[in-house]
Amino acid sequence: SSSSSSSSSSSAGDDGESSDGLSSSSSEGYGFGRESADIIALMERLAVERSGVRDLERAPVAKVLESFDVEGVAAYIREKHVKNIVVMTGAGISVSAGIPDFRSERGLYARLGEYDLPYPQAIFEIDYFRAKPQPFYKLARVLLPGTYRPTPTHHFIKLLHDKGVLLRCFTQNIDSLERAAGLPTDKVVAAHGNFDSAKCLRGHPADVAEVEQACHAGEPMRCDCGELVKPDIVFFGENLPERFARCAAEDFEKCDLLIVIGTSLVVHPFAGLIERPHERVPRLLINLEKVGEAHNSRITRLYSLAGLGRGTGFNFQPETNYRDALYLGKCDEGVVALADALGWKDDLNALISSR
Repeated sequence: SSSSSSSSSSSAGDDGESSDGLSSSSSEGYGFGRESADIIALMERLAVERSGVRDLERAPVAKVLESFDVEGVAAYIREKHVKNIVVMTGAGISVSAGIPDFRSERGLYARLGEYDLPYPQAIFEIDYFRAKPQPFYKLARVLLPGTYRPTPTHHFIKLLHDKGVLLRCFTQNIDSLERAAGLPTDKVVAAHGNFDSAKCLRGHPADVAEVEQACHAGEPMRCDCGELVKPDIVFFGENLPERFARCAAEDFEKCDLLIVIGTSLVVHPFAGLIERPHERVPRLLINLEKVGEAHNSRITRLYSLAGLGRGTGFNFQPETNYRDALYLGKCDEGVVALADALGWKDDLNALISSR
């Protein structure tokens, strides 16, 4: 895929799909899913040549992991001397800090009745903000950094950095809790922006402290030029930060393990990042439910047999899975289990206690 960052309709609170140069390879979810009969026939010929087995249903796909759980991932980290882990996170990792997610029954969108919005997503729409900035400023009081403390999951990501194995953390979250946990700014890609910087709608930089004061007061701030000011959070109708596309293009070439935590994987182009690691790179999902699955595990397996690289969603099917590990449960419990399997539980507890 292209690494262009132009025109995206993702936003800080978006759970819908959008199209972008970094979007999922399928228009209907994960996995390519749109191969013609001729392309599939070509893939099958390549797979036969590569595997030496004419009956592709019996062709072996070498497993990357000993087991498809946190223990298998921990063994892989130790044995393969993993050093370029990419982590992808969503709202689920901040729920235990007291920050609501967006789409659940008790999520942020369900609580916006008091804001007199035409529909919940309007609070993150740039055109609505231009016309009525007050609701966003009122909401921003709840979301400002400093209000909440990092969770064990944030500390685990910092631990990966301390151990020298974290390449990057790509996050959809706007709460800046990675920074609060001590993770260096250069290690974080805030795909949907955050409160760390601000500017007016004409692009003039604004003082962050002044913006925070305005948010606390619930009063929209204006630039000297007269235009409205907002934190650098990506709204519907705005482009993603250029750094997102640049880091995605570079980091996934080096990635030797992908860990995805606490996200519904429906917001594009962010969600499509799970398709970018090389085909022999293992992936771990820590989440309350399965998400981001390829529609057709047979096609996923065929891509692997043909040596055609990446390009598919998760494949948790026992008969065809070869690299995707799964932990179903709360994010904090999942990272504690992984830290325990790595022999890092005391290190993690020390980080949690230090903050």
